[in-house]
Amino acid sequence: MSKHNHSGFEKAYRGAYVTLNRLLRPVDPDKVVFSCFRGRSYGDNPRCISERLHARCPSAKIVWLFTRDALARLEGKLPDYVEPLIFGSRQALAALATARVWVDNYTKDKYLSFTPGRQFYIQTWHGDRAIKKICYDLQAPGDEGRIEEHCSRVMTGSAFGEGMFRTAFRYKGAYLKAGAPRNDILVKNDPGDRERIRRKLGVAPQAGLLLYAPTFREPGDTLPKRLQMDLERTLDALERRTGKRWICLFRAHYLSAGIDLAAVQDRLVDVTAYQDMAELLLAADMVLTDYSSCAMDFIIMDRPALFYIPDWEAYRQKPGVYYDVREAPFMTAADQAGLEALIEGLTPEKTAENCAAIREYFGYYETGRAADAVCDYIIERLGSREKKPD
Repeated sequence: MSKHNHSGFEKAYRGAYVTLNRLLRPVDPDKVVFSCFRGRSYGDNPRCISERLHARCPSAKIVWLFTRDALARLEGKLPDYVEPLIFGSRQALAALATARVWVDNYTKDKYLSFTPGRQFYIQTWHGDRAIKKICYDLQAPGDEGRIEEHCSRVMTGSAFGEGMFRTAFRYKGAYLKAGAPRNDILVKNDPGDRERIRRKLGVAPQAGLLLYAPTFREPGDTLPKRLQMDLERTLDALERRTGKRWICLFRAHYLSAGIDLAAVQDRLVDVTAYQDMAELLLAADMVLTDYSSCAMDFIIMDRPALFYIPDWEAYRQKPGVYYDVREAPFMTAADQAGLEALIEGLTPEKTAENCAAIREYFGYYETGRAADAVCDYIIERLGSREKKPD
C-alpha cells in the first residue's frame, strides 16, 4: 500500500474510532485535553492555561497529548495532576471524543471534529502578529486538515490577530480578547521572576542577554546552517554601546535543526530545548530575529527588538507575507553594518517610542490576565449539563 493510501486509511480509521467513542461513551464533564504544537511540547499558551486551571479548579481532569519523543524528554518533569497520552493513539482519540474541552495552539486534522454544545474547542494559536501567512491564507482552497473555523472560541491578543484568524482559519465565531496567556508574565514583568530565570540559565546578573531567535525556513530547514550575520561582531557592538559583557541565548525554531554556532561557543547559551519561551523573553535585554513573532511579544516590556532581514525579497515571495516589515514600525537591518548602526543608535527613549508604535500598529489587547480569561470560560463549562452551541 502506498504511503498516501496508508495515510488516508489511517485518517479514516481514526475518524471512525473517534465517532464510535463519541456514540458509545458519554462526555466527561470535567475532562480537558491539551496539546501544544501537535504533541511536540509542554509549553506555550496551553501550558499556562493548564497550570492556572489546576490552581483554580483542582477537580478538572487534565490530559495532555505528546509524541513519543516529547514524552520521553519530559519524563519526570510533568506535574502529578497531568495524565499524559501518546498523540494519535487510541487512548488519545478516546480522550478527545469524551472530553468537555479541547485546548491547543496548532491545527487539528478534520477527522477530529467535536460536538458543539457537548464539547468546546478553544484555539490558542501561538502567534497572532505573524509576518508569514498561515493556514488558509497560505494554502490552496480545499486543503485538508483545518477545522479551526469550527472553534468555540479563538483567543487573541490584538486587532490584527482578529482579522488574520478570520481569513487564515475562516473563523466566524467569538473571541477571547484578553491577550496570550504566555504573555501574562511579560505584562507583569516582575524583577524577581527575571532574576530567578537568569539564575536558572546560569547567567551572571550583570551580563547583557541577547536572545537570538531565527524563525523556520521552508524545505531544507532541517539542516544546520551558518549564521546570516556575524554574531561575534554583534555582541562586540553591544558591549561597546553599553560598556558591559553580553551573552547570546540562542533559540532555534522547534521545526528547525538550528544553526552552526561553534565560532561563538564561549559567549553562547543554547536554549533551544528550554520549554518556556516567555521565560527566555523575560530574562533577555534584547531580541534579535528575522521573522519570528516572538519579537512582538517581547516589546510588551519596552525592550528593543531588532529584525535582521538580508533575504527579505526572497522570503516575502516564497511563503507569502501579511505586510512589508520595512513599512511596519520595526527596527530592521539588511546587512551587518546596518545592524551595528541600529545598536549604536539605541536609547531607552527611542526603544520605548518604537515599542509603543508597534503596539499601536497591531492594536494590542494584552491584559496580563489572559490565562484567567480562558479559565473563566472553561470552568463555566465544566461539570455542567449539555448546552446549546454558542
